Amino acid sequence: MAFSDIEKSIIKYIRDNPYAERKTIVDALKGDDKLEEALDKLAADMTLIELTAPSDSSLESRVPKKIYMVNPEKENEFDF
Repeated sequence: MAFSDIEKSIIKYIRDNPYAERKTIVDALKGDDKLEEALDKLAADMTLIELTAPSDSSLESRVPKKIYMVNPEKENEFDF
């Protein structure tokens, strides 16, 4: 599977920072307006696994946060 540059950046970031929150990923890799779209595409393709976790704050406890990790079954497809 061929990945775009932004998708490669996302995968590399999540490899180095497993269980990263969506907001953290977007903040760290800001500068590309297609970042959110690429993140959704990678999750839909199951390249990334999207998990939900309880929020840290009691005020936000009803809204679970989304965290991401690289799918271990797809890791052998990466050529970078």
